[in-house]
Amino acid sequence: MTKQEEKEKLKQERLNKLKELTNESMDYRYLMQDQLAEAISSGNQDKLEETLKLIDIDRVFRYLDKDSDCDRLEAFKNHLMTVNTYTRIAAKNGGVLPLYLHLIFERFSMIIKDTYSLDYLVEHVYFEIFREYCHAVVYFSTSNYSSVMKEIVTYITDNLTSELTLTNIASIYGMHPVHLARKFKQETGNTFIGYVNQQRIYLAKYYFHLGEHQLSEVANLAGFNSHSYFTKVFKKMTGKTPTKYLKEIPVSEKV
Repeated sequence: MTKQEEKEKLKQERLNKLKELTNESMDYRYLMQDQLAEAISSGNQDKLEETLKLIDIDRVFRYLDKDSDCDRLEAFKNHLMTVNTYTRIAAKNGGVLPLYLHLIFERFSMIIKDTYSLDYLVEHVYFEIFREYCHAVVYFSTSNYSSVMKEIVTYITDNLTSELTLTNIASIYGMHPVHLARKFKQETGNTFIGYVNQQRIYLAKYYFHLGEHQLSEVANLAGFNSHSYFTKVFKKMTGKTPTKYLKEIPVSEKV
């Protein structure tokens, strides 16, 4: 082989390797991950649902079977932890406050760790991770808030279990309660009390999955002074009573 031929061969090998790397970068998994992350960061629930419909779960398992040495359940749990991580980052990029990111991440981490049914993880966890983070961006992103509203919602988050009223928040920030109520609705798309309750329900769900507290204790830990009011708000926001929600948590998860 002449030097010129060797040079051409080396050039072709480099091109082939580059093509291989390019193909890998355009892999189905990465394309799907990018689309899902983009939908979450922008809080685009319609786009998210359209993308979720494109996920071929059998194809996911084929990738896992090929790339992992552990059994399918363990491989899928590892995959879910990866999903939980990059969707958390996507929601962070969407402007979600740290508390929500932590509560969602830790709750799903507990579910993944303590659930031993592959079917349950596929049917009740996998797709919900994406939806939960996207929901947080829709309702709790501060990206488009004014500077004073960012301060207010951060204060609410930092004092979530304290008594929070429109009047005392307005007083702290030198605003009239009526003006604050109007501004709050305009910027967050929610009423003041609705926003506070949504945050508290996120916190309550975390404590339920933690499995260390009775129902009445969870209501108190989440900032609700009335058990009946907690039940009413929880059902309104989740579609289930706290009791029903608890019963649907896998037994292994609550151990």
